[in-house]
Amino acid sequence: MAMKNIRKRVTLTAMKIPGEPVLLAAVKTTRKPVTPGAAKSTGGIVALVALMLVVLMLAGCETVIDYKGPETEPKAVIYALLEPDRFISVTISESHSVFQIPWKPRQIRDATVRVYRDGKLLETLAYQGSDPADENAPVSPYSKYTSETNKPEYGHVYRIEVMIPGYPAAYGETELPAPVAVELADTTYSDIGYGNRRLTVKLRFRDPADGKNYYRLTAPSTRGNYYGDHGQPYDPEQKVYVRINDLSYGALGDPIISPTKEDDLLDIYPQNEYYIFTDDLIPGKEYTLNLEYNGFHFSTEHYEFLRAFFRLNSITRDLYLYLQSYSAYNRTADNPFAEPVPVYSNITNGLGIVGALSFSQDSLIIGEYPVEGVQYEMQLY
Repeated sequence: MAMKNIRKRVTLTAMKIPGEPVLLAAVKTTRKPVTPGAAKSTGGIVALVALMLVVLMLAGCETVIDYKGPETEPKAVIYALLEPDRFISVTISESHSVFQIPWKPRQIRDATVRVYRDGKLLETLAYQGSDPADENAPVSPYSKYTSETNKPEYGHVYRIEVMIPGYPAAYGETELPAPVAVELADTTYSDIGYGNRRLTVKLRFRDPADGKNYYRLTAPSTRGNYYGDHGQPYDPEQKVYVRINDLSYGALGDPIISPTKEDDLLDIYPQNEYYIFTDDLIPGKEYTLNLEYNGFHFSTEHYEFLRAFFRLNSITRDLYLYLQSYSAYNRTADNPFAEPVPVYSNITNGLGIVGALSFSQDSLIIGEYPVEGVQYEMQLY
């Protein structure tokens, strides 16, 4: 009969059972002859034992805990951002518990939305919603109420009051902050290697010394890129592709926008996704924001162009705190190990934000647009 030798081997197997210490099972085999039948039987026993251990371990991997906390009451939600030269507009909604399943959004057509200026009723806003063209289309949970006659003015306190049937009256107050002048101080190109260039934009402003100020940088832009061969003369058959985007990201390297950037080697600090900042580091002083854009070069011979508007927004403290907390909330929302981040609200008897802003801007214009005879095509991304 054929004989097989098995080398000497000791295996330590760690087994974890919920509520018990780790057990180490030692299996020792020695060099001695084993018959084929015995080897088959031994292998079957080992496989069975391993299967039982897996079942035991998996049985303790999942525990269902019923939620026994207090139920949250739904609240009215108000979003209003007042800007000079824009008609007053208010968006309303209603909150709901995560345990409210199914939850069906609805348009709130029967709300009463009033605007007060310095304590006196200015206007009752009209509902501006509309039913979707397709009856199967999802219903937006946001209902819009707007004015067709009133725009906010400086020097007044505005109160937005919303009454939704079944909810207590909710309201928030704000006033327009004064704009702070900004100017395009300088633009330079530099070579960063491999044929690439960097555009640096410097924006200069002076922080008012009469109080604490809150800011947000935005930079809406329209740009056109020619996808033909730049080494050849312009080909009229080739299109110039047009994109609309925001260039605020160029300021992420500025210390007033990202004060922890140099110390954030592991990228663990929340990114300033709304480009907001205060005058804590520059109270009453002049400051120059530095914005950098790699690979930003426009060949005007091929009808490439840029229209950029760099805006320094003066925002209310409430709006600053709302954007700051909402940015942190977005950054940690999918992290199971992060503590919940409450989103700031200045709404009494509700949720949301009533804020205001004003801005000054300067522009950067490169190339001509539009040019007769040039083919343009809009890109949506």
